[in-house]
Amino acid sequence: MSESKVLFYGPITYSPIWTMIGLLILGIAIGVIIAIIYATRKKEIKTISTLKVSAPKIVNMNVLRDKYLKMIDAAEERFKRRQIKASQCHQQLSLIVRLFFCEAMGFHADVMTVNDLKKSNYDKLAKLIEDYYPDEFNTLEKGSVADAAEKAREIVRTQ
Repeated sequence: MSESKVLFYGPITYSPIWTMIGLLILGIAIGVIIAIIYATRKKEIKTISTLKVSAPKIVNMNVLRDKYLKMIDAAEERFKRRQIKASQCHQQLSLIVRLFFCEAMGFHADVMTVNDLKKSNYDKLAKLIEDYYPDEFNTLEKGSVADAAEKAREIVRTQ
């Protein structure tokens, strides 16, 4: 008998691990492409026209005035009891009035300098804070706390 040559061989079987590795590499490649597209896409720029309009804040001014008048009284009382110095009392009064404007009008006077306040539409506030400045930083403790407290009360009452 003659030997016959085989022209075809049966399929070679590969281990399933190679299929898994191929799918893993394909998944990583797709993930990298998605990450690049996401990282380089144009992001929406927030401007005034794209901001959400929030509902107006309704403030009960009588309650707010009472709250801040009590705070002014408390600061003056601490000074009278010699718990704080005049300069500290002036600093507290300045902060109280600034916080009142912040809470009542949404005007962030609590983080503004005197020069910033002078440029604002709140002339009375700017004048009051400017009057407080020498007494806030005065080491000689010459400022009148009673006058400063009364000016603070007046501005809280009239706003």
